[in-house]
Amino acid sequence: EAAPQAQPTATATLPPLPTMTSPPATSVPKRGPLDTSATVGLWSDKLSETQPFTGYLDLAQGPAAFNLLQSNPTMIALNARQFHIGFTSNYTEVKANNPNWLLYDSRKNTAFSTREDEPLVNIANEDVKNQIAANVANWVTERSYDGMILDDVGVDLIRGTASPIFTGTKAFTEDQRKEAVENLLRAIRGAAPDKIILVGGYAWRDGAAFAARTEEASSLSAIMDGVHISEFARSPISKTTEFRSEANWKRDVDYLSAISQDGRIVLVTTRLLGDGLTPELTEQWLNYSVASYLLGKNGAKTYFQFDAGSLAYLSEPEMSAPLGAPSEAYSELTDGLYARKFANGIVLVNPTNDTVEGDLDADYKTLSGNAVTNKKIRMTAHTGLILLKL
Repeated sequence: EAAPQAQPTATATLPPLPTMTSPPATSVPKRGPLDTSATVGLWSDKLSETQPFTGYLDLAQGPAAFNLLQSNPTMIALNARQFHIGFTSNYTEVKANNPNWLLYDSRKNTAFSTREDEPLVNIANEDVKNQIAANVANWVTERSYDGMILDDVGVDLIRGTASPIFTGTKAFTEDQRKEAVENLLRAIRGAAPDKIILVGGYAWRDGAAFAARTEEASSLSAIMDGVHISEFARSPISKTTEFRSEANWKRDVDYLSAISQDGRIVLVTTRLLGDGLTPELTEQWLNYSVASYLLGKNGAKTYFQFDAGSLAYLSEPEMSAPLGAPSEAYSELTDGLYARKFANGIVLVNPTNDTVEGDLDADYKTLSGNAVTNKKIRMTAHTGLILLKL
């Protein structure tokens, strides 16, 4: 019997998911990642050719992924590129001869990306769109990659202030922006029909809040094969000691619940890079983020990455906990304490600023083998916990 899907809890207001769009027919079968219905799916974009890695991953990004294929033949190797910026080397020539290939600000100056400070390309332009699609097809076949992550899709077209304008005179409306992005993705899909194509960066609105644009991200992932949620459970611009509010944490988990249905491939990343990162804080974030991932993951193709600067986390017991498949959706066990039952255990998260307590309905033990006393659990602020049945 199939495991039940996780569902948003009562306060969520998620839109219905769009119908999946079938890619063009191809004679070459698309190779997909392994089923993770009963496991923590693992992926990484941190492999290095100078620091060999011999562990297990379901998917890996970059050329170092090919070093693992001999010992891990089922692993999926991904390339990754951005396409919202370009023409850096020949900017002057492009601006003079093909100004419609670029985007501009309200003063008719070239618009530059917020992160790289490089020229933004006009993805609504037919020539630009077709060239990007051809480039993606070339990049993904360069070393026989199984697929491509399209980084930063639309990120600079949805920023709240100083939005780029269209062709130097006409502002990008919401409808024009959506149409431009969808047309580009369809062109990419047509150029590489036999490859996995994942959308990255589009789940978020630019700015400190980074609120999930759930409906639009779902629509775009339906055109492609799935998404990369690049800042799960964390505000991208924040201190490592700062946690999202309970409401925003819940929105992340509900978004993961919705987007990981219907066979979509979903890559989830929690990045923890910055000053003041102690081993204790790193462990707290690892437990918190992987437990949050387990509350929300659905389907058979959802994969987690914890980036604190190394791959050491892959040997932690949370990554291989024998929980089995989920037996119910996640819910609020008691005020501020969320839980989800699995075939062989239970996962709990406290996303609040307070210590919370709750009662369990069965006997459990920690991953280190210690039994939970009197079926009572006490969790400090912003923590996650995986328990196994006794």
